[in-house]
Amino acid sequence: MLFKNVTVLGEDFKFRKDNVAVENGCFCKISQSGVEMDCSGMLMLPGLVDIHTHGAAGYDNMDFGFEAIDMISRFIGENGVTTYLPTLITQSHENMRAAAENIANAQKRGVRGAKIGGIYMEGPYFSVKYKGAQNEEYIRDPDAEEFFDIDAACGNIIRIISIAPERNGAPEFLQTVSGKVKVAIGHTDSDYDTAVNAIRLGASHMTHTYNAMRGLHHRSPNAICAAIDSNVTCECICDGIHIHPAMIRLLYKAVGRERLVLISDSLRATGMPDGEYDLGGQRTILKNGRATLPDGTIAGSTATLLYCVKKAVEIGLPIEDAVRAASYNPSKAAGIADVAGVIAEGRDADFILTDSELNLKYVYINGNQYKRK
Repeated sequence: MLFKNVTVLGEDFKFRKDNVAVENGCFCKISQSGVEMDCSGMLMLPGLVDIHTHGAAGYDNMDFGFEAIDMISRFIGENGVTTYLPTLITQSHENMRAAAENIANAQKRGVRGAKIGGIYMEGPYFSVKYKGAQNEEYIRDPDAEEFFDIDAACGNIIRIISIAPERNGAPEFLQTVSGKVKVAIGHTDSDYDTAVNAIRLGASHMTHTYNAMRGLHHRSPNAICAAIDSNVTCECICDGIHIHPAMIRLLYKAVGRERLVLISDSLRATGMPDGEYDLGGQRTILKNGRATLPDGTIAGSTATLLYCVKKAVEIGLPIEDAVRAASYNPSKAAGIADVAGVIAEGRDADFILTDSELNLKYVYINGNQYKRK
């Protein structure tokens, strides 16, 4: 199929007017099918890659059964995400293992929406002080044996695990697992030196930067400063609720277009009406798009990743960099950039077509138009 007269965000993440050919589920030089689509006035963007999402449409990745994972996949697929990492939350070893195994089974069976690119294990090795919406009952010290057991249960598809580097045993954990999985710093009371040491030992990513971690201070730098000082990729929830726009612009200027990673951190309440929902065994309350625990603690977001891209552009980020931060950068951080996050010859034809205001028109996964409701 040939997509004609489209403004495409190419492999260099610059826009150009072009014709783009897709055959056998991949981008290619020439279309042999003879089928054409006039895309005048449309933008062709890489399919978005959401590496940190807990759920949507009333379902959570910790729910058991194929339907939960499939429905999440379908909802986020309808909203422009073509690959994602279902994200686990802090729970008992047994529940996290079962959830990881369930996700792996869904991946093998084949979900009907966004493709599963692996698993993000958020917890349980966190700071109680900065637990956020993680369940304190199950927070514990890093345990490499436990991690490897959960990873083995899902066929070794865990791409990222987030820990607080100040926990007892964290340095030993990093030395053991960092060559086998990407380790992120998150939900942490870490100071600068502790985080620097964690990065030296292999940590290379930061979980929802600013949120659930010690705040910035000019005489007492923290893990955020350590991340900025290094080559760590930094997640950001750009939903208009979690972080002030000025702080998002500051992070973008500090880490640049190569290291900013937009995430949704979406919950099962995403796409649902106001009410009460479960998150890792805890009650969350959704009101006017804001999800909190009963004590007012902000939980995850109820935004789609495309909404976060729009907000990033709205507050001043160049559209090219905002899209990159939600496609190529997260795919690279998750180690799946060879198949996701970029429009290039030979890659999977996962892309979206929008108007100039980033309003979604079409979603394509493996070259096939995804039927949106």
